[in-house]
Amino acid sequence: MHFTALLFISFILAFGSNAVASEKAEKQKQLTQLKTKIEKLRKTIEVKENSRSSYNRQLRKIEKQIGSISNKIRKSSQLIKTRQGELSKLGKNKKRILKDISTHNRQLSKQLHTAYTLGDQEQVKLLFSQQNAENLQRNLIYYKYFSNFRLQQIEASTEHFNRLINNENKIKLAKKELEKVLKKQQAQKSSLSSDRTKRKKIVLNLEKQLKKQGKFLTRLEDDEKNLTLLIDSLPEIFIQTKRAQSTNKFSSLKGKLSWPVKGKVRKLYGRPKPPSNLRWQGVIIQAKRGNNVRAISHGRVAFSDWLRGMGNLIIIDHGDGYLSLYGHNESLYKVTGEWVEAGDIIGSIGNSGGQSKNGVYFEIRKKSKPQNPTRWCKTRNWFSSI
Repeated sequence: MHFTALLFISFILAFGSNAVASEKAEKQKQLTQLKTKIEKLRKTIEVKENSRSSYNRQLRKIEKQIGSISNKIRKSSQLIKTRQGELSKLGKNKKRILKDISTHNRQLSKQLHTAYTLGDQEQVKLLFSQQNAENLQRNLIYYKYFSNFRLQQIEASTEHFNRLINNENKIKLAKKELEKVLKKQQAQKSSLSSDRTKRKKIVLNLEKQLKKQGKFLTRLEDDEKNLTLLIDSLPEIFIQTKRAQSTNKFSSLKGKLSWPVKGKVRKLYGRPKPPSNLRWQGVIIQAKRGNNVRAISHGRVAFSDWLRGMGNLIIIDHGDGYLSLYGHNESLYKVTGEWVEAGDIIGSIGNSGGQSKNGVYFEIRKKSKPQNPTRWCKTRNWFSSI
């Protein structure tokens, strides 16, 4: 190939590599800027809150901590499952090796019995046995064949024993690692139990304070204002964000979507929210704590943090002004700026935000206006709970 052509190809490859690196750096920069904007917005909402009592601050801290520990327990459970799978495979492998050893031992035993029958120096005995030359030559060939086969069997048995020792070492290591993860998880569960007890006391103290000050109604109204402020601000933050392509527009999925979790609907859209004149803008789906909450459709995480009244909240931007909201999670598994697909696990069922029962608060909005989720999600069309 001509030198100029080689130089040109080298230039193209170098340019392409630099372009990919530059694009990656630009995306990382945009994501950092996006997270900074969201954090500023969250702090703005905090400043606007009228009742930023020490109990509210404690609740935010403890519920975020519970979410973090719960997420660690989830990851350690996945690791335990992996380690148990490895041990199972090693156990099956051990059985196969022992079977191979048993087979080779039987074959080798027969060979050794033959050698013992002939006694010492079996080849010399064959040479001096009273046989014609033709039979002697044939017997010597057979002897060589059996002798080589015997050596192969011995080598194979040695190899199988080495495999067994190696497998046993791997089993010991896997068991040690499993015990380590189980011990770590036990400490995490103990910490989680302690934090849940603390949270219960904080929630009770907060309720007493609100009751004493007569601020239940004010709190409900403030919480709704905060959520509205957050939702109204998101389009401005995402206006310059490049959107990934999706096969279906969100509007075309009306009536076909799956519910984010399998459970019982406790609150219905549009019904009164006592003691205020406010109405429910979404639904609460009651489910077992720890069950998975899943994204209803393709989109990008616009918000993933704790918000008063909503607890651990995740909001997904589906494009064309459509948003889906998932509140009261125990843990959040996706971060701001992350892309998700329908069915992706985004959080776990909990009672954050000071709730007494476990469930997820679920909303769908179009250009900040609440939509009735029952018109978007198919009846009894649930995502798996696990």
